[in-house]
Amino acid sequence: MPKGNQKGGKKHKRNKNFTNENKSVRIKEEGQEYAKVSKCKGNCRFDVECCDGKSRAAILCGGMRKRKFINQGDVVLVSIREWQDSVCDIIDTYDESQAKKLKQEKHIPESFKLEEDNPYGDLNDDIDFESEMPPSSSDSSDSEVDLDDI
Repeated sequence: MPKGNQKGGKKHKRNKNFTNENKSVRIKEEGQEYAKVSKCKGNCRFDVECCDGKSRAAILCGGMRKRKFINQGDVVLVSIREWQDSVCDIIDTYDESQAKKLKQEKHIPESFKLEEDNPYGDLNDDIDFESEMPPSSSDSSDSEVDLDDI
């Protein structure tokens, strides 16, 4: 049995996954840029489209590995390398509400689209489900099957 101030049981794990909703939004500094993940390559490597109009290869920094998950279409903060302009490091991620807040405060330009465009979204509007099926050419009496014959 635990004595005194030792933690026992599972009660100390109750608030393990507690996240603060009022977390302040990290603003970019010199040498940093906002970007949108365009492709996940694996091994903590991504293709990102930065707000300055360039596409770069991004690498997830070591402190975020196995702690934060990044998917296609997420808005991230990247640190651009001084010696390689085509490679950058992901140093922070933003959820949808934080990204909208950044766009409202004019940190992200209006030309930068946040929401993922659904390539199949327009197809659902063109389909007419009320059209009638053409009558079948086979006669229904010929297609009847007697179960006793089987």
